[in-house]
Amino acid sequence: MIKYIDEMSDTCSCFINGKKITILDKNYAILEYTPLDLNYNVRVFIDNNGKILEYYFDVIDKMLIIDGDIYYDDLYLDVIYHTKNANGCCGYISLSDEKELIKAFNNKDITKKQFDMAYKVALNLMNELRNKSNKFVKRGNKDYIKCMKGL
Repeated sequence: MIKYIDEMSDTCSCFINGKKITILDKNYAILEYTPLDLNYNVRVFIDNNGKILEYYFDVIDKMLIIDGDIYYDDLYLDVIYHTKNANGCCGYISLSDEKELIKAFNNKDITKKQFDMAYKVALNLMNELRNKSNKFVKRGNKDYIKCMKGL
């Protein structure tokens, strides 16, 4: 699925390696993949020139498809891969929302099995990103180009 941003009241920015980077703005796009056989969802943030800025992986548990709509249980941890296009110097991988995962476990919102699985999935993702073997990152922007030609 692709979401093209026609208008925004404000840009979405973050700091990467000490530099403020715009991740989402007018004429940007978000390409989303929800693989049925993996425990994550990935959103690809693309600028107005078709350059990929960021891959945002949500670690998830169960997924359901109801009337064509996809629903999943978020397991709090997120792996974020900021590309060289975003910060101009290098790829940067980060793990986000560990405190939320720990809090959910302590509050018994998730089980020990889910807690352990969340870390296992996140560590595997980070390893794939370091080794440049993640299948969605390897696709580059070809799916974006294909979607944009269809609009």
